[in-house]
Amino acid sequence: MQRKLLALVSASACLAAGLLPTAAAAQDVGTMKVVVGGLDLRSDAGAKLALDRIRIAADRFCDDGSRELSRRAEIAKCRAAMTYRGVTKLDAPLVTARYEGTGASPAIQLARR
Repeated sequence: MQRKLLALVSASACLAAGLLPTAAAAQDVGTMKVVVGGLDLRSDAGAKLALDRIRIAADRFCDDGSRELSRRAEIAKCRAAMTYRGVTKLDAPLVTARYEGTGASPAIQLARR
């Protein structure tokens, strides 16, 4: 089954508030869009392309071109969070397996007992 997914991840104000320095910037939250229609997500090649597209979209969504070291750390956190959310929202087993195989950790760590 091919999945057509246009609006993959909507960044929430909560996510933006944690990653953007000002309240005004938090209001300027957009939508990260990833087109995976036409990809066979049940194949390794399709899963790789889908994950590549999610990562590229996260890069474009989060990067503001800043060269400030403190801002670069925030951008890296945003990329990690949006990539995780994109993979989670897509919910394609091979894409998830490929993502987890990279050693990437979830954007949010839950407390453990």
